[in-house]
Amino acid sequence: MERFCWKGHVNSGKLEEYARKHNEMYQTHPEMEELMRAAGMRNYSIWVNGEDTIGYYEYLGTERKSRVYEQHRDVLAKWNENMEGLSGMDLDEDGKPKVWKMIWLME
Repeated sequence: MERFCWKGHVNSGKLEEYARKHNEMYQTHPEMEELMRAAGMRNYSIWVNGEDTIGYYEYLGTERKSRVYEQHRDVLAKWNENMEGLSGMDLDEDGKPKVWKMIWLME
């Protein structure tokens, strides 16, 4: 089991819509939830403080996640289009989401 944490932000005035679209995902975009589960993702949560967001999930390895996501780019594109203009990720110098390194865990 691997863990992943990301940080981003919700665009000004968009928090209600951002939260609503995530909460309605199961009804409006069930294929996205199915994709994440097929990719081995579990325990996904998104937290907010003002306009800052943090997401955390556990998954069964980068290779599996990458392979499933690659096979279903259409589902990802549809979800990203649905969320367009609502938020952004903190990116590194290569334009990829910054990867947070876990330094401590209590189970």
